Amino acid sequence: MNKADDQEIIDVHCHCFAGRSLAELIAAGLTRLRSAGVRHLAVMGLVNTSFSVEDIRKLIPEGFDYLGEPLYFEADDLLQFTHGSAGMLFPMVDTRCLRGDVPGLLQSYVADGFRGIKGLYLADDGNDLRLAGVPEVFGISLEQYHRREWQIFAFAEANDLPVLYHMDAGRYGDVMRAMLDDFPRLRINFPHFGIGRRAFSAILQRYPNVYTDIAYMLPHIQNNPGSYRDFICRYPDRVCFGSDALLYQPEIVLQYIDLVRSLELPKEVEHRVFSVNPRSFLGLEPGAAS
Repeated sequence: MNKADDQEIIDVHCHCFAGRSLAELIAAGLTRLRSAGVRHLAVMGLVNTSFSVEDIRKLIPEGFDYLGEPLYFEADDLLQFTHGSAGMLFPMVDTRCLRGDVPGLLQSYVADGFRGIKGLYLADDGNDLRLAGVPEVFGISLEQYHRREWQIFAFAEANDLPVLYHMDAGRYGDVMRAMLDDFPRLRINFPHFGIGRRAFSAILQRYPNVYTDIAYMLPHIQNNPGSYRDFICRYPDRVCFGSDALLYQPEIVLQYIDLVRSLELPKEVEHRVFSVNPRSFLGLEPGAAS
C-alpha cells in the first residue's frame, strides 16, 4: 500500500502484548508504517503487579497471545519501545489490573512517560468480551470497583490525559452517562462505535467530549459500508482511526487504512478520521493540513 497525498495517519488504538525479543520486528514494522503515512500509534500496555497468569487471563480476550514478560507487566518494555520510536509511539497504561493506591500508581506511570489511560468496564461477566468481572477476580464489591474507576477518571480529567475505555453503551448506558456527567472535561474514546451504534448515538449527541474509533470493526464495515459511511459522516468530528493491532502487526494497521479509503469519504471527513480527531482526542498539537 502506498501513501496517498501525504495524508497524516494516527492510530489511537493499538496494544503491546510484546517483549523486547521482538524489538527488531517491531522496528521494521514501524518503518513500514511511517512509509505509509502513519505518524503516531497509541499503544496500550498492561500493568500487573499482583495477579497470577491464571487470574489475569480471565481479564484478557482470547486470541491475544502474549510474547513478553510472563506476568503481563508491559510498562517497562513499552516505554523502551517508545524511547526507540523517535516519537512515533504514544504509550497508554492499561488499568484493568490496577489495585491499591490508584492515583499514586497512575502518577508514577505518568512520571515514567505514559501519556494516556486505557480501561475496560468489566463490572460483571455479561460484557461483550465474555470476560470475568473485575469484582469477581479482585474479590471486591461492585461499589468498590466503581470507586476505583471513578478515581481513574478523576485522575485523567485533572491531568488532562486521554482515556480509551471499552464499554457497551447498550448494556451499561446508565453507568456511561453517570460517568460523563461527573467528568465533563474528560477526553474519552469509547472504541468500536461504543459497541452498538444505536445506543451510542444518543451519547455522541449529548456529550461533546466523547470520541469513538473503528478498531476491530473491519468485517462489520465491509459487510455494510454504506451504513458505516453515513454514521461517520453524521459524526465527522468524533470518529478516530484505530486498528486494535498488536505492536508487531503493521499489516493490520495497513488493512484498516485501506478500509477507510475504500469508504470514499469526503476528503475533509477522511482527514478528520485519520488525523484531526485523533490529535484532538490524544491532545496532540494540530498537524499540517493534508
